Amino acid sequence: MRNTRLIGKRVARTQKKLTEVYLDLEEETSKLGMEINENETKYTVTSTYEHRRNIGDLRIGNKTFEAVQSFQYLGNVIGNTNSNNKCIKERIMMGNKAYYANRQLVNSSLVSRSSKLQIYRTLVRPVVICGSESWTLTMEDEEH
Repeated sequence: MRNTRLIGKRVARTQKKLTEVYLDLEEETSKLGMEINENETKYTVTSTYEHRRNIGDLRIGNKTFEAVQSFQYLGNVIGNTNSNNKCIKERIMMGNKAYYANRQLVNSSLVSRSSKLQIYRTLVRPVVICGSESWTLTMEDEEH
């Protein structure tokens, strides 16, 4: 019973803070002639504890923001588990697509080894490592 009250207080505090931040953001964007699109704005709560991640839609004033498990932002998948597994796997898959799209060049005997390395460095590797500087790797991530 005590944990339920603590969780309820924590959720209320978080929603209060989110409301304050949203209202500040709305005020500043309106000064620039912009407005926040309710249908395009989603949110997620990240936590290592599952019971903290399961929060419903957020209602601020007359707007409701959808709670999601994960979303894609600037090419990276951001999830509520704070894990990069999906993002890393997706990047590797995109690197494989980039490699196979240029497979004829890489397998050609007419292209020199240094040119093949240049193709790899400029067309394949950047696709895989894009955004990797922001990843926090776990031991499990490093093993794969």
